[in-house]
Amino acid sequence: MAGEGTNNTATDQTATDQAFQNALVQATAGTQTGTGLGQNFPYPSRKIKGIKPELQSLALADTKRTSFYAPQTYGGHLLVDENNIVARTPYDPYKERRIELTALNQTDRTELLNLLASRGFYGNSKPSRTAYTGERFEEKDLQAMEDLLYYANSRGATWKPLYAELKTMPQVAPVGGGSNVRVTSPEDLGVYLREESFRQLGRNLTKQELQAAILGIQNQQRQRAGSKQDAPSIATAAQMQVGQIDPDRASAMKLGRALQLMFSGQ
Repeated sequence: MAGEGTNNTATDQTATDQAFQNALVQATAGTQTGTGLGQNFPYPSRKIKGIKPELQSLALADTKRTSFYAPQTYGGHLLVDENNIVARTPYDPYKERRIELTALNQTDRTELLNLLASRGFYGNSKPSRTAYTGERFEEKDLQAMEDLLYYANSRGATWKPLYAELKTMPQVAPVGGGSNVRVTSPEDLGVYLREESFRQLGRNLTKQELQAAILGIQNQQRQRAGSKQDAPSIATAAQMQVGQIDPDRASAMKLGRALQLMFSGQ
């Protein structure tokens, strides 16, 4: 009888482990598991009209990883452009920030830099004069563009279709003067986000996830300030951002902790 009880316990535990594994599988369904930019991030489904021929094989690999794929819908890590075409791999924000700015003509570059400045991407600064002409970019210009590219990666889109969305953000200060909204530094936000990530997801954030979460909190602070509303505390904001990164995995982690407590008798 003693041996029989032991076998039942082992069977129950195996079933519990399998249930938790199934939950973890569900948590990672539809996401990339490789390395590099654009990986390990649950992208929203986007309606598309087509896929560039050279990206067909990569896009197919993405669609096989999601159980919610439907025709003319894409939920993978590649970027969709303003024409609703799966057009390119994710940006390498640091390497491509200068390339993207240089590719614009002076009129479009001036409009973009002014928009970024007015929406707080420059912090307490403003675009350099030489950046408008493309003659020379200062670090503040490049950093603003880098942040935009990280944001685009997190949305699964090239930056141009996000232009209209940027315009809907509250203007935090007129370009060239006035007092800008002060947002929490990336360093301080990183501490909260990393702690919250281990608590909710059981892992560290990727560089892209961290950058996107920091930008998300800072944009919320700008928007709340623009509408004269109080922003959530940093701890609350970090909890919300991490919860949005991988909600299924967070649920699986909660399930795992609950099952562990249940079977440990605590």
